[in-house]
Amino acid sequence: MFFWSSISHLIALTSPGPDTAIIIRQVNLHGRMAGIYAAFGIGVGIYLHCLLAINGISLFIISNDLYKFIISLIGSVYIFYLGIMMVLPRDIVINKTVNNNSMRSSFLTGLITNIFNAKAFLFFVSLFSILIDSIEGIFFYFYPIYFSITSSIWFIFLSYLLTSSNHTNIESSNLVNRLLAIILCSIGVFIFIKSINEYF
Repeated sequence: MFFWSSISHLIALTSPGPDTAIIIRQVNLHGRMAGIYAAFGIGVGIYLHCLLAINGISLFIISNDLYKFIISLIGSVYIFYLGIMMVLPRDIVINKTVNNNSMRSSFLTGLITNIFNAKAFLFFVSLFSILIDSIEGIFFYFYPIYFSITSSIWFIFLSYLLTSSNHTNIESSNLVNRLLAIILCSIGVFIFIKSINEYF
């Protein structure tokens, strides 16, 4: 069961979504290290999702329409905000200097984006509803750590891949900025409209 859950997790990781868009955004605006810090933030977010799912808290939240609506609403507005930030004047947004503030900001961007991703809530609720019978003893701690670490490794790898050569280096690309702005804003609007339709 662990093998199949790992495969499904890897498929979910490599599928395009808000987390992938955020990594590309941070790399494009602030460089490779910002992408790596954002990857750590996403990993911590995944760890929290796993803990919530194991303890049944995620299932309680998802089963409550109001809580689910609030989470989706916050997530959609935040993602839309990140998209808008992509098209602000470059001297306002871009900071290539690697310092504690920019790295902390990248970490929090990855963490917040992942935490308020309703799809992540649903994925781990579904996954742990299958795994829960086999989780006992040390596995209670192993599963969250495993999913967190593999998530971080994948997005760290993606950060390196995006900056590995002149052909794939996307830093400071105006075209990528505009494309990501459209993608992030579209994701934000889509989640916003979907959450309103589902709630009302």
